[in-house]
Amino acid sequence: MTLEKLSRYLQSNQKVALLAFVSAAAMTLLSMRVLIENWGFIFLAWNLFLAWIPLIFIKWVWEQESRQKLPFWLLAIYLCVWLLFFPNAPYIITDLKHLRAVPEHMIWYDALMIFTFSVAGFLTGLYSIRIVHRLVAGRWNERLAWMVVTVSMFMSGFGVFLGRYGRWNSWDIVTQPGSLARGILKSMTDPLAIKHTFSFSFVLMLLYFAFHIFAELKQNEPTHRYS
Repeated sequence: MTLEKLSRYLQSNQKVALLAFVSAAAMTLLSMRVLIENWGFIFLAWNLFLAWIPLIFIKWVWEQESRQKLPFWLLAIYLCVWLLFFPNAPYIITDLKHLRAVPEHMIWYDALMIFTFSVAGFLTGLYSIRIVHRLVAGRWNERLAWMVVTVSMFMSGFGVFLGRYGRWNSWDIVTQPGSLARGILKSMTDPLAIKHTFSFSFVLMLLYFAFHIFAELKQNEPTHRYS
């Protein structure tokens, strides 16, 4: 392993460690709530686990691609699998709807707890699509990479709608593909689905653009040595 590859590997692990820290903080808040109130929000742990799946998977794909270029058809399948689970990352923000049923004495605690889970979900999602961006740009070019990112954000916005309002899961494409296909076709003509998809994908794209610019500036930032 060259020094450059070693440096990238360590930086990558640092990012994962930071994301793990945010996720651990969210889980700590959830554990405290279980102790002081009830188990009402335990589903957040499962949602956060689902948010990590696309990141773990695409990091594995990235490592395979770094060792040896994957066949086009296999890489295409991997990217489709990643996209299938990617909406689980930003989906957690929609759990804020559950605040309507929260007792008044817990409203601020629960709001901060769900917000922390949402930040963890968003960050894992942004990092995973950052890897997709670099993978496609390295394999082909930057223009195609941005096209893939844009399409992924748009489809993710639609996926979040399907998950929140249609109550569909990523694995339903295998367990009940017919029903899912009918649900997708029905949602494509739903005005709420169209508004939700465009607004959510716009916010996702805006966040990723800021995330990408920050990452690029940080990567190109000169290292100063002090005597």
